[in-house]
Amino acid sequence: MRFVKRTEKPLSLTTYAEQWTEELLSQIEKKGSYSKVDDEYKNKYRQEDVKDALEKMYTCHCCYCESIIGINTYGRIEHLKPKSLAQFHKYTFDWDNLHWCCEICNTSYKKANWNFQYPILDPSADDISAYLRINLQTGEYEEIDGNPRAATTIKDTGLNREKLVKVRRRIIIHVVKDFKAYQKCGDAEAFLTGLRELMEDMNFPSLYDELITYLSGITRTP
Repeated sequence: MRFVKRTEKPLSLTTYAEQWTEELLSQIEKKGSYSKVDDEYKNKYRQEDVKDALEKMYTCHCCYCESIIGINTYGRIEHLKPKSLAQFHKYTFDWDNLHWCCEICNTSYKKANWNFQYPILDPSADDISAYLRINLQTGEYEEIDGNPRAATTIKDTGLNREKLVKVRRRIIIHVVKDFKAYQKCGDAEAFLTGLRELMEDMNFPSLYDELITYLSGITRTP
């Protein structure tokens, strides 16, 4: 998980978000609950320009696990503040509440999870690197200084689910092994440069970023 800069609001939301919100809230009041409202009022955020903007913003990566979306999984528009909770109905079409997420993180882990005391970190608003780090020995995410929001994020988005941790650990082992081989040949810097150029096209770019930082320190050590 990493920080991304939020892009300009898509035209559909700029034009219609306020109207759609008023219609949705009116329908909730009329029907008596959010669950009874027809999908046509709840799902208008599923516009092509919204999907395109989120995919571009996250460079095709899941906002939580950072796996590449579109190869082994479909993308989902994620509401960080769950739209099904009464307190957050009004944020259903709020651009700042929308993110790009893989199916697994969206439907199997994050779902409607929300901790009002220690909310999940916002990848487009919070400095993720100040809260979370990846343990390069275990492949697991860890809270920095035991931060409770970081703990909530790890738990409620499944960042340390077994398969993710296993894949991250495998990447760490292979990258370190390849780095040592290049280092013996005197090409460590070239290896790291290549890694920097490729990381945005890989799963888990923040893992590669942490590895590059760590390995760069080794190359500078006398």
